Amino acid sequence: MTNDQIRAVGAKLLTYRPLPAAARFHKSHARYRWFFGGNRSGKSEANTGYDLCSYVLGVHPWRRVPPKSTVWAVAPTWDMVGAIVWREKVRAYLPPGQVQSIAWHNRGRDIPAVLSLVNGIRIEFKAFEQGRVAFQGRDIAAIYADEQCEHDSESIWQEMQMRLLDSGGFLAWSCTPLISQPWLEERSSDPGPDDEVIYADLNDNRLSRGGYIADDRIDALIAEWPEEVQETRIKGHFAAFLGAVYKAFRRDIHVRNVVLPSDADLYRGIDLGFNNPFVCLWVARYGPDRRWHVYDEHYQARESLAYHAARIKCAHRGHFVATWADHDAQDVHELRLLGIDTLPAKKDVRLGLELVQAKLKIQRDGEPSLTIAPRCVHTIREMMAYRWREGTTSRDPRDEPEKQHDHCPDALRYCLYSVEGDSYFQR
Repeated sequence: MTNDQIRAVGAKLLTYRPLPAAARFHKSHARYRWFFGGNRSGKSEANTGYDLCSYVLGVHPWRRVPPKSTVWAVAPTWDMVGAIVWREKVRAYLPPGQVQSIAWHNRGRDIPAVLSLVNGIRIEFKAFEQGRVAFQGRDIAAIYADEQCEHDSESIWQEMQMRLLDSGGFLAWSCTPLISQPWLEERSSDPGPDDEVIYADLNDNRLSRGGYIADDRIDALIAEWPEEVQETRIKGHFAAFLGAVYKAFRRDIHVRNVVLPSDADLYRGIDLGFNNPFVCLWVARYGPDRRWHVYDEHYQARESLAYHAARIKCAHRGHFVATWADHDAQDVHELRLLGIDTLPAKKDVRLGLELVQAKLKIQRDGEPSLTIAPRCVHTIREMMAYRWREGTTSRDPRDEPEKQHDHCPDALRYCLYSVEGDSYFQR
């Protein structure tokens, strides 16, 4: 950094000292930098503080901003844009002399819409709550996002990718992943060639480790958090989400290919729907331990029963012991006329969920009793996103899961509980 550059930036940029994970984040040349971190781990300070502001000022040690370009700074809500991204981060790092003008989203609440800098760079502020349409439009040089998007997140992410394509721009996204979002977890667990995933540990921010927060304050924070979210709030790892029905489900444990023996018992489970997806799962029970494997799926909304029946009949040949479905549904009779005979599934929700939860547990040999083939992408996604209704817990037998992301889990529960429920709960 030259003397002129030193005089051009604010004091916080000059005094900033990155923690270990933040240093790796700044040096990364990946097109998509994913910075997952625990609460108070310094991830936001590194992302929408130092990295964003040093970049737009042209003094970032590892990246160069194109002349006259536009950069987006994004948070979940406009209130968070104003209170966190603007007042806590950007305003603290950008010296006033570098800001040429401000266009306000809400001046009374101190929420900016656009900052124009004297060097010709623009920072445009956005909120995920605006929805997908607000993220359409022209090319953007860089996007800095902080915290998870709860509104149409996958679609907004796709729009942000499009904004970066022609310009060859990059994205930096920091968050503590407390919201169940299978697309984001999949990207973090299996990053592509354009991705780099970095984790920031709250414990690295202890004074005793060279951080900024007193050890006793961090100890007090950790003591307040439920055990099921500590892995996420401390290390930023996707873990068992608060409210998830299947907390034990892990992509790295339960998603795998299985070579089924010739004597495996084959079943199908069907969850009927039209506006909601129609689901058929092909499920095998095999081996001396009678383990379960979901080896294929059919998942489609807004199609006729004739379409679904044709797809099911041509998908897999062989003898199926049974095909289970909800016989309270009106379409079961028509489905039988189309050549798909079904038996009435046992539908006790509480006991069925308990059985599936038991099959997800790791057994003495280190393997679970239920696995899912990688090709069953909808089943995997819904097993991760299936949640209890807000304000309830899984300990109360009166509780029920939310009626969303439940189509594949319902079809799976019909199979397992109809086949094994009586013997399992009479042991």
